[in-house]
Amino acid sequence: MTRFLPVMSLLFVGCPAGDSAKGDSDDTSGGYVDTGDVTETGETGDSDDTGVPDTGVEGGLAALDAWPSGLTVNVGAAWSVRVVGTDKAGVRAVYTAATFASADTAVATVDARGVVTAVGAGSTTVEVVAEGFTVELDVAVRSTLEATVTVLDAATGGPIAKATVWTNETEVETDASGVATVSVASAGAINITAWETSEWYAVSVLDTISRDVILRLKRVDEREPSAQLHGDVDFSGMLDAEAAEEVFGLASGSVQGPLPLFQIDDLLADDRNLDYYGVDVAVPSNLFVKGHLEDYYADAFPGPVAVWGLGGPVPIAELTAGLSGTGDAMALLIDHLDDLRWGVNGGLTASAGATTEAPLAPSVAFTDSARVALPSLSAGFEGTEEQLVCTFDGSDDGWVLTGLAMGTGVLDVRRVPAGSVTGSDRSAVWTMAQVGGIGSGPTGIAVAAAADDGASTLAFPDFQDIPTIDAWSFNTRQLDLAVDPDASLVRITMVDPRGRVHELFAGGSWSGVVDKHNDDFQRPTADITVQSLAILDGSFEQGVTDGSLAPESHEVESVSTCLLD
Repeated sequence: MTRFLPVMSLLFVGCPAGDSAKGDSDDTSGGYVDTGDVTETGETGDSDDTGVPDTGVEGGLAALDAWPSGLTVNVGAAWSVRVVGTDKAGVRAVYTAATFASADTAVATVDARGVVTAVGAGSTTVEVVAEGFTVELDVAVRSTLEATVTVLDAATGGPIAKATVWTNETEVETDASGVATVSVASAGAINITAWETSEWYAVSVLDTISRDVILRLKRVDEREPSAQLHGDVDFSGMLDAEAAEEVFGLASGSVQGPLPLFQIDDLLADDRNLDYYGVDVAVPSNLFVKGHLEDYYADAFPGPVAVWGLGGPVPIAELTAGLSGTGDAMALLIDHLDDLRWGVNGGLTASAGATTEAPLAPSVAFTDSARVALPSLSAGFEGTEEQLVCTFDGSDDGWVLTGLAMGTGVLDVRRVPAGSVTGSDRSAVWTMAQVGGIGSGPTGIAVAAAADDGASTLAFPDFQDIPTIDAWSFNTRQLDLAVDPDASLVRITMVDPRGRVHELFAGGSWSGVVDKHNDDFQRPTADITVQSLAILDGSFEQGVTDGSLAPESHEVESVSTCLLD
């Protein structure tokens, strides 16, 4: 039975990325290398370099939206207007046939592609017109070359005083109102980083035009779950095991974060010891085994939460032989899904530093299905990979796993009946593929998520190319990376061995060198996650100014993830 430990400890572990680090090299250039026409809204233009994406809205407009609005910029700044139309069927897409006009061309001009250029101090509006709809965007232009950065607590909205704000070559501390005014060399793109080392982790915005910016920092202790769920497991609703079988299962707290961005290992709690047929093993503490471990412990974030679990009989021989990684273990669960039972306990409230008792009694069979047309895999995949597919139902208690499948093409994903999650207000389907197959080792992964209305076959957008990390140097604190050319938003998360976090955002397709400029973050190693997303609603500028920069605030079309150890 000695193979039980590595099998179960890998059951929901996420996969490392496509390219490993090349070491702490000093060969990086030390500056940002622009490899494309990156604009404020993340649009990179179409294949013939006209700057107009090859998409449009069919069937006539029912609504028109445009961004960014309310910009305060310096003379010489230039950015693209992002226009999204909604057709009469409710489908939203980038709109390419709008016309643009500036109310005062002495303040700002706009060309036929929607590129706005600030030419003189003052205020004006840019008018966007399409099929009888009009949207006005406010623009304020100042003659001084500066960026005004306001640093706020993401949780309370209150100012953070004495935070450091860095822009390219200048560092300034925020005042009591959380404001720092930084001189810049030009009106062109700059990098902005803000940090306060005692309580908040650092946030950087890459290649944004110098303007008024609001950055909201999260407290360090908000990054990891600080609450715990615990409960006894009632096995009476599960099928009994035969002589050569074992009844086992998993429990997990609901996913509180953005569904497309969670890592599989977020579903695991810390290990605990189990005497399994006389063999001492350490298994995830949210694993339960009838006759051996009949309760569970699961990590959770404070606030409203639910706990879900599934379990049932599985042949012991299949648990202990031939399972080489996460993919094989997931395939084992899916192979026996018809014998597993599912349950959820919702309406709970988790408290920081405390354990909430939440018994679990899986008894619901997987009798429904969701029909899913999976995306095609991007460059880097071999073409033989199966995709792991999960369905989730969301409520005020968070997202709860309700279905599983693995395969290619169009799948019928086995799931529990609709309505099993009390108060569920939406459903989503999440799919992941890994180069070489799930659980195959240090290769790339790509993830996509889409809303599920249950009305017809759910068709995913195609996966983007897998992000790659070429080099990381702790001496110069520089990072070389490349992402999909069609990405609208790039998020880079660095975590050092102490748990110190630095998060960087770029407003569109991006490739180059990052210098993170946080003196407290100078560790020789770091876990680095790169996520490149295609988003439809909103814009990078909107996210910076209103605090909704995180991808969960947008309608996500696809996401790719890369992890470097």
